[in-house]
Amino acid sequence: MKLGDGSLVTYAWYRFVDQPSFQQYQWSEAKKAELQEFVEQIHRTWPIDRNYMAPPTSGELVALDPALIVTPPAGMEVGYVPIVLRQERAE
Repeated sequence: MKLGDGSLVTYAWYRFVDQPSFQQYQWSEAKKAELQEFVEQIHRTWPIDRNYMAPPTSGELVALDPALIVTPPAGMEVGYVPIVLRQERAE
């Protein structure tokens, strides 16, 4: 995908507990299953268009590049997350 700054980002979808950064913890299958179920519950019940924290009383919110808001492929709407694998300069 191409970002607003012109760079190209490559990403892949992972089950939440299978994402690379978690592999260092060597969690038990039971712990991974518990965490995965928690994340799936959040994905099923928390809509994207709701506020979950009070708005800040000072400062400014950051702006996100709209290209970073991605739609999961069919079958990966619950329990999966996009993980950036590479960012490179566009040619």
